[in-house]
Amino acid sequence: MSEPLAFVFVFGGDPQDLTVTLSGSLDARGLSQLNHALIADARLRPGMRILVDLEGVDTSPLDDDELFVGVGPVHERDAIAPPKAVAIIASDPASFERALHYRAHLGGSTSRRQVFASRADALAWLAAQ
Repeated sequence: MSEPLAFVFVFGGDPQDLTVTLSGSLDARGLSQLNHALIADARLRPGMRILVDLEGVDTSPLDDDELFVGVGPVHERDAIAPPKAVAIIASDPASFERALHYRAHLGGSTSRRQVFASRADALAWLAAQ
């Protein structure tokens, strides 16, 4: 049996204002828990540059239907605290593809999100935002 999703929020950094590091197995329930926890965090504010690290997460349990439903809370979060930019790190090909689908469900380039295979590229993009 796979490990349940775990996540850590680290506020502060350069160029990111928030780093979200995920580990374990990502499913619709975990995605919902992550978003609700972030919405409830008083440190979240509009205009943040956010780095999301998927390096330690298994995205295979999350199918496209669950992903589509799972972005609902993300839309709610964006309405409360719209990010300036979100860089998603996913070096694993399957996770990279899943992250691209996530971005597409959120509106593609209009979602202010980009997916990267390397941390260096993600940080460079965030710095330019």
